[in-house]
Amino acid sequence: MPTRTPIPVSRAQRRIAANLDLARRQQRIPMALLAERAGLSVPTVTKLLRRGAGSLENFLRVARLLDMLDGVQDATDPLNTDIGRLRADEDTPKRVR
Repeated sequence: MPTRTPIPVSRAQRRIAANLDLARRQQRIPMALLAERAGLSVPTVTKLLRRGAGSLENFLRVARLLDMLDGVQDATDPLNTDIGRLRADEDTPKRVR
């Protein structure tokens, strides 16, 4: 049974969507061109950039085209957290690069 989206998650969705849209506008990429290059429909990209709604894959496709993919990967690297660094020497699987 689906639950309501937590408020911090909704805020993050909107903020990330706004950041992506700002990057698109700063790079002067029309929505239709971004959609075409990402292999997505204009309504899908519009929904992603306006509300933050969509799949992880679509988000990553758009982030790649806006030259933000490396930043997304770095932001989710567990070794960039205090716990991740503390436990880096423990018997954990090596990460894939």
